Amino acid sequence: MSRLSVTEEKGPDALVSLRAEWQELFAQAESASPFLSWEWITSWHARLGQSITPRIFCARSNGALVGVLPLGEARGRGRLTRSVRLLSFLGERLVGGDYLDVLGRPGVEDDAARAIFEHLAQESSFDVLQLDGLAGDSPTLALLAWRFAEDKAFEHNVTPYEICPYLRLADTGQEAIEASRRPHEFRRKLRQLTALSGFQVPVITAPKEVPAALERFFTLHDRRWAEQGGSDAMARPAVKAFHRDLVPGLAHAGAIRFEEIWAEGKCIASLYGINRKERFFFYQCGYDPDWARRSVGFVRLGLSIADAADRGVRVYDFLRGSEAYKFDWANAARSTLAVRISRRSAAGRAFVAGENLRAAAKLTARAVLPMRAVELLRRQRRRAQRSELRGVPAGAEQPQEKP
Repeated sequence: MSRLSVTEEKGPDALVSLRAEWQELFAQAESASPFLSWEWITSWHARLGQSITPRIFCARSNGALVGVLPLGEARGRGRLTRSVRLLSFLGERLVGGDYLDVLGRPGVEDDAARAIFEHLAQESSFDVLQLDGLAGDSPTLALLAWRFAEDKAFEHNVTPYEICPYLRLADTGQEAIEASRRPHEFRRKLRQLTALSGFQVPVITAPKEVPAALERFFTLHDRRWAEQGGSDAMARPAVKAFHRDLVPGLAHAGAIRFEEIWAEGKCIASLYGINRKERFFFYQCGYDPDWARRSVGFVRLGLSIADAADRGVRVYDFLRGSEAYKFDWANAARSTLAVRISRRSAAGRAFVAGENLRAAAKLTARAVLPMRAVELLRRQRRRAQRSELRGVPAGAEQPQEKP
């Protein structure tokens, strides 16, 4: 392969102009996270990242796109860091994009990443490079360290970020169920549900049908979290708008699945997942709390896992979060890491100092406040966010009706 060249495409128009090349590259990179797809990144910027300037670094060989690093530039927070030029992944904040990385053509991923990092190191157009959500087994971690850790112009720091449980699937769905922690309970709950009138477990993948399935999912997810003051994951209207933009495009690519349970004439559980070759990504689940005693969420997840095994999926990925229910099924876990590279300049050091102060303040608050108080504050924050986004003054919201 010829020597790679690196260019930067900047601004929202760059996302539009790179569409065809990016989609082709993503199709070739079969092991890449779905959160590196053009559809995910573009929908995220349109709905959640308008204040961030896209800066897309492209590695090319003889003009052909072989590597993409999708970054965005924002200014630092706080009075002392407003002038700090902060580069971070597009597609991560508020929607939980895991395993973000350099998207590279198979066989030249490392070369593409090296070329892009060298380009970043040689130019002076950023103060801090913050890469959250890199997989712990990504070769990019070593490449970043080799380029920046020994360079006296930069400070290189790696910290834990998230835990992502996953399940290495057995050959058949029945074997997957038997390997879980509660196979007998799953079968018993499933028998009870199958005896109900109108019991069905439809799977929605067609582009023309996924918008309605998404709305059913939103309804169930909102009802599921109403008692806890709302969901951090889906409460914001802008997040819902992001998913409304996203799912038709991913459905056209054959990547979206809504797996439901219907009984007595209505949808009572919905699982939102993303297919990626031999890997299935469990994104979110919602269910009607009136059916909680029937364990419809537990049954829907078990059916999804069994179906994935029967379809030939080899890894069922629960993504970020170490919630106990995931470990009823998961038999392994993957860590993600945050890499921060800052220039040894006044701006870079000011940003690092500010972030360290904020982290220390959070730790102090957690140590001082009892968990009950922390949870009450979290619920108040969720309600205030929903009220402000609907144009209702905080505190004027009517109490939510219990289901």
